[in-house]
Amino acid sequence: MRVVPGQWLRTFKSYGLITPAEEYQLGVEVSATVKEVLFQEGQDIQVGDVLLRLDKKKLQLQLSGAKASVEEARANHEQAESTHGRNQSIYQSGVISEQTYLQSEASLKSTRANLQRALAAYDIARQELADAEVKSPVNGTVTHRNIEPGQTVTPNERLGVIRVTGGLRVESFVSQKEINHVRVGMLASVTSPAVPSRTFAGRVDRIASSAEPATGNFEVGVVVDDAGSLLRDGMSAMVKFRGSPEEGVMAIPRNALVDRHRRLIVFRLKDGIAERVEPTVGVGNSDHVPVYDGLESGDEIIVSNLRLISHGQKVQRITEDAALAGK
Repeated sequence: MRVVPGQWLRTFKSYGLITPAEEYQLGVEVSATVKEVLFQEGQDIQVGDVLLRLDKKKLQLQLSGAKASVEEARANHEQAESTHGRNQSIYQSGVISEQTYLQSEASLKSTRANLQRALAAYDIARQELADAEVKSPVNGTVTHRNIEPGQTVTPNERLGVIRVTGGLRVESFVSQKEINHVRVGMLASVTSPAVPSRTFAGRVDRIASSAEPATGNFEVGVVVDDAGSLLRDGMSAMVKFRGSPEEGVMAIPRNALVDRHRRLIVFRLKDGIAERVEPTVGVGNSDHVPVYDGLESGDEIIVSNLRLISHGQKVQRITEDAALAGK
């Protein structure tokens, strides 16, 4: 067969386990004592379900205090505004000094800033009171519960974990030889022995920055969005990666490569003589491999009876029609 450049779609496989694509870490936004815990491990959760209720007494007192501060700051600001407005009109007529006028202007600015701070503190207190009732932002299943009523909790504590419904990820491992061909967003297909009749669409969403010390392989996460209820956490899976098409690449049949003394070679046919060539090949698929050096466009290579071929041997070309006629 003759070798000619064409489009090459790089594909390769890896294996891994199916895990949740996303987990929600349950926490609180305010320090308080837990009054009620309304979820259990294994429970299915819907968006908006109340998961925790915190003790509101201290938070309500804080809100009342913030509200009183706003009322006081507003009264002071209105008084300063009235005084400055009056001073502005009489200052222009020369009744008061410039110093008195500037003092009233500074007082107005100060009371305005105090009012803004009081309003901000009130908004924070009101939000903290609302945060005393913790609701789920996701649909999913509770996998961990680390909280009991009566405990005092603070922000950044992990109080539970919800496995988000709808998304799964295959945690697979890719060799050093292939990892440079993997990109975030790259398309992939996923199959599992549990569902042998289906192939699921996937995409790479994360790539480890370093290799596993024990194996030298890189962990690659592939999100599967259309699995429905067919794939489950813990199932094994095979991922077939599909890279971007490369133009102008020469690909040859995998069976055209011969292992001679631990070197992969092909036999090029030149003037009726078999010529041994050791090409530079890339990562191929099950049928073909790309050739990056060693062969030229238009070269003719031998693809059959390779066990009988040796370098420098005279070879007779047999067309497909002749081969069929000889059967």
